[in-house]
Amino acid sequence: MAVLCDTLLTRAEANVSLLLRNALLVGAAHIERYLDYARLAVYNNHLLSEALALFAVGALLPDIGVARGWRDLGRAILDEESLQQFYPDGAYIQQSHNYQRIALYDLLWACLFARSMGDRPSSPWLEAIDRSITFLVAHQNPEDGRLPNYGSNDGGMPGIFSTCDFADFRPVLQTANVLVNDKRLYEPGPWDEMVAWFLGPAALDTPLAPPRRRSVSFTHTGYHVLRGRDQRSFATFRCGTLLDRFSQIDMLHLDVWWRGQNVLVDAGSYLYNDRPEWHQHFMRTGCHNTLTIDGLDQMLHFRQFKVLYRTHARLLQFDESAHWMACAGEHYGYQRHPGGCVQTRTIVFLKDDLWVVVDHVTGTGRHTMQLQWLGGDFPYAFEAGASRLTLDTEAGPFFAQVLDPEGRPIAGDVVAGQDRPPRGWLSRYYGEKVAVPSLAVAAERDLPATFVSVLSGGRTPEVAIDRADWTFGLDDRQLTFQLADGRVSALACTF
Repeated sequence: MAVLCDTLLTRAEANVSLLLRNALLVGAAHIERYLDYARLAVYNNHLLSEALALFAVGALLPDIGVARGWRDLGRAILDEESLQQFYPDGAYIQQSHNYQRIALYDLLWACLFARSMGDRPSSPWLEAIDRSITFLVAHQNPEDGRLPNYGSNDGGMPGIFSTCDFADFRPVLQTANVLVNDKRLYEPGPWDEMVAWFLGPAALDTPLAPPRRRSVSFTHTGYHVLRGRDQRSFATFRCGTLLDRFSQIDMLHLDVWWRGQNVLVDAGSYLYNDRPEWHQHFMRTGCHNTLTIDGLDQMLHFRQFKVLYRTHARLLQFDESAHWMACAGEHYGYQRHPGGCVQTRTIVFLKDDLWVVVDHVTGTGRHTMQLQWLGGDFPYAFEAGASRLTLDTEAGPFFAQVLDPEGRPIAGDVVAGQDRPPRGWLSRYYGEKVAVPSLAVAAERDLPATFVSVLSGGRTPEVAIDRADWTFGLDDRQLTFQLADGRVSALACTF
């Protein structure tokens, strides 16, 4: 009986092995047949994943000639796309933090399959991984491993190798840094599960080299991080000419984190295939923390995953001192419309609790403008008379208010969870959305027009205005600058 059982088990294993082998061959042949579609239409993580599949089949079936050809083809594509898709400053072609994580998974898998053959990972893969680590860590909240909810996010993750939350980037960044730099970024924790799965338990003994996150400007693609002395207080600013079509319509969007709390947020993606108005809402300008002019978008949302008239933008300033930062940029997405409008945004950051944002619109004629600040998932209150939104966070209250050039509050409203039209929604996980407060002020103005947003944590600052001179008092500090024609100058901080 034992001999019979062993024989049956051996035959079953052989049958499974044959089925698996045939499935790999059929799948790889299908990918090769339709590879040009990925090269022409979805030359992003889709193409990387298909190249990885070809490379993996070749690594798993080295005794089959056609599979060896797929291995070489897959490797050549991975080499080329590592250079093309990962920009020189570390940003990714899809303008999405989550899609960049998917692409990192593809390259990590490729490195493992190369090692399984006794081969070395290609230099372009390792360099792309290293650039990505620098870029993503710069945007990271050190308290919980999250990044801004930036760009398209369909919940993709090619393998779950830890018990960490989906939004926590520490597992993939820890694994990538151990692989490329032989150092751990983070203290021991559940994110180390992925390191052990990919690189073996001995990899957990690599030395610790924690990142020191600072303010940084990724000028090639236009991502800018304004980091406080407390690394948990920072803002991320999107300002740079769009280099490819994979993007939400969100130029000059500002994401704000205060004491580890994501107080002003990017709404995410929610669903690609719900009613069209939902997909459009999460993708378009009005959903983001920036200005919408005449109800139009900075780019044309032509169809579900395609935009036309890629936005051009330019960084004007990125200065930092021990106590404050100033960053400014402008975009030209509205110049094609009547009036030739240009939006300029200046951000003044008094470390670590106050952001003053000046939005200035130039052009000709009279226009309707709407400015939104989308709050995080916190209890909130709205003072209609002062047009002030207050978020009740775990770190304390956070305030948002919009003023005119004379320092008077601009009338606005707060809406959370509105369906028609959609407004006041946050989607951190694909297919899920929660109601959050959307502070919006709308005004019809002859150009030029200026809006001053005061964003502060802990308490509201004392604001004093004497013609062009603005003064903000916060605790024992005082921020002063001159504001004329929408331009900030003579910036100073005193104690």
